Amino acid sequence: MKISPERMVAMLPIVSAMQLLSAAEYTPLGPVLTGHEFPLLVQKNQVVYVAKIATMADQPVLTQLADHPTPLMPKLEAVLADNDCLVTVETLINGQTLAAALQVNGAFSPVQVNRVARDLLQSLQHLEALGIVHRDLKLSNIMISRDRYYLIDVSAARKQQVNQSSDTRLLGTTGFAAPENYGFAQTDGRSDIYSLGIVLNCLLTGQIPDSRQAVTNQLTTDPQWLPVIEKATAIDPQQRYQTAIDMRQALPVQLTVKPKRHLPTVTLPTWPWLHTTWLKAYPYVKRALWITYAIFWLLIIATTLFGTDNWRDQLAFLLESIALVGTPVLAHLLNRWLYQQFPQVNWHRYRGWLRAGEVVLIIVLLASTGDIASWWGGKL
Repeated sequence: MKISPERMVAMLPIVSAMQLLSAAEYTPLGPVLTGHEFPLLVQKNQVVYVAKIATMADQPVLTQLADHPTPLMPKLEAVLADNDCLVTVETLINGQTLAAALQVNGAFSPVQVNRVARDLLQSLQHLEALGIVHRDLKLSNIMISRDRYYLIDVSAARKQQVNQSSDTRLLGTTGFAAPENYGFAQTDGRSDIYSLGIVLNCLLTGQIPDSRQAVTNQLTTDPQWLPVIEKATAIDPQQRYQTAIDMRQALPVQLTVKPKRHLPTVTLPTWPWLHTTWLKAYPYVKRALWITYAIFWLLIIATTLFGTDNWRDQLAFLLESIALVGTPVLAHLLNRWLYQQFPQVNWHRYRGWLRAGEVVLIIVLLASTGDIASWWGGKL
């Protein structure tokens, strides 16, 4: 198959990136997105990371982020450079994006939005201290992992330049980018505050804007959040919150929530050594359980073959064993497959229905074993 010159030129950065990763002893596992070579999942010392191709112009910012890890952002483990190729290796954040969560669950509660705002402002405060502007803060660049909210993808980030009228590269996402992202002025920390205001408004309303006019028409009506969103998304940067700390101090402190019945607090003992020991022993325990399960099936087969001479009874016993012992395991494997293939779906909401379907299936199989054995006997 002949490869066109254009294709060869496009592949050069990928080849160089793979060589850099190999030299640094990172093992490629597969692309994050189907049909794209990068971002790429890689492994080193049994830890999985995400490798991305960057431009040489981004090296100062990326090196600074690697030297000064930002809270609630992926940690840059390595910045690999060679000639005109730059590759970053960062920690993998497993979870769901805010865009996917909004699509599945709809608008967030004010309490949830408050948590999102506080986590992201913590990251923005650290970026401000480094003099770095993210420039692409949007729903799909925020990951939910273990009830915390992580700001990801620093591909558009840059150092804030003093006495510069506008950015040299115009980047951002329509509907989320501040006006200065389009060349009207230089971007700075207030540009990220604008984008954060848009993100919070999306979560409150469940609506995603595609333009500045759409933002104006879709502002939240929540009385506690409306003044915060209006100030954060002001067209004039001077009218916005000037720092992440300013915005955090303006967030609603007491949100109106349904009162909950207070239960007595119970302090449980913690044994860190037990958690560590369990993590180390888990692979061996899992292997032992599978071996035990296999031995159990061998006993079932032996009992089926030698327990009785009536082959219909043997078949009925085997079907009952499959229903009682095999179905739960198959259902468990099916659940794991669903979680892996469709991570954007909140399967925890349907766990009860999946378990109920499993029970119904087992009951139907048990009730039908005699009929199945008789039918099979009639066929033979």
